Amino acid sequence: MKAAQGQKPQVAEQAAGPTKGPNCWDCRHLAITWDVRTPYSCKLMGFRSRNIPSIEVLRNDGRFCSGFTAKPAPMAVKTPKTKPTLAVGNTTNRRNTDPSTPFPQINLII
Repeated sequence: MKAAQGQKPQVAEQAAGPTKGPNCWDCRHLAITWDVRTPYSCKLMGFRSRNIPSIEVLRNDGRFCSGFTAKPAPMAVKTPKTKPTLAVGNTTNRRNTDPSTPFPQINLII
């Protein structure tokens, strides 16, 4: 019996398994090495290669990499709740209220 045009049989998809391997750029075990000849490294499996490690695992083992672990989500940058703002041209009262040494007068015109 033929499947409807444009539809794939679901049994074949389940039997074949995933069609794409893990993305090493999203894995926490990927490392970039100092060696120009072998720039990529897998810290979990302990090897360096010229190609991305998941490609090497697929090439040597015939299966997708099973050691993939996603990188943790980046920490959100905390922004201050209130920002001090001064209107342009308004001066602060710091010179008069600062208890430390007074500001020296600087003559910028020579």
